[in-house]
Amino acid sequence: MDLKDKVVLVTGAGRGIGRAVAVAFAFEGAKVVLVGRTKKTLSDVQKELKELGASSAVLPGDVSDEGVVSRVVAAAEQQLGPVDVLVNNAGIFTVAPVEKMDAAVFDRVLAVNLRGPFLMSRAVLPGMKTRRRGHIVNVASTAGRRGFAGGGAYCASKFGLAGLSEAMMYEARTSDVRVSVVYPSTVATDLVKKAGMAIDEKKAIQPEDVAAGIVALVKLDDRALVKGLEIWQTNP
Repeated sequence: MDLKDKVVLVTGAGRGIGRAVAVAFAFEGAKVVLVGRTKKTLSDVQKELKELGASSAVLPGDVSDEGVVSRVVAAAEQQLGPVDVLVNNAGIFTVAPVEKMDAAVFDRVLAVNLRGPFLMSRAVLPGMKTRRRGHIVNVASTAGRRGFAGGGAYCASKFGLAGLSEAMMYEARTSDVRVSVVYPSTVATDLVKKAGMAIDEKKAIQPEDVAAGIVALVKLDDRALVKGLEIWQTNP
């Protein structure tokens, strides 16, 4: 897909992988819709995009809220045009043994990490299918391929996202719409640092690495589809 003037909607765009994805698409000449819960961080990213000469829109909101998602997508299309690319990146992380996990925390992780991508995808898919173009990229995790102790909620959400992505891929491809899922391993983000995970900053995967992979998937000729992409640190 030629990204010049295409409309790319990125969730969780205020920091980490989402910010890097927004900048990478802006660098390619795309118009970028920045979605997230905190307006200030989104506005900071918008300033970066402006320096690149990119058009953008800031639309704060909770991706797990059905009404908010409908309003965000409508506003995005009104301000910048129909959504050509959706990057479902918004996510939260928690670690706790199942027997000690609060049910409300479990529900919240699934709401953001799984319900959010479902709602966002459902909102843009009809238009993409009608126009017979579009690409949805769901950012999962290698924790969506293999579980780990303490990761019950997070792994459940990412395994679920993998299954949702595959189902959507089969449903959408007959309308020339692509769906891909990206599985990064541990990435050097604030989310990882706050979780207390030990990483080697010099060797760790950076948000920009994941962003480059996502842009490459979307830029691939429209006749070809990458179903899934795992991104691992070369030398742990």
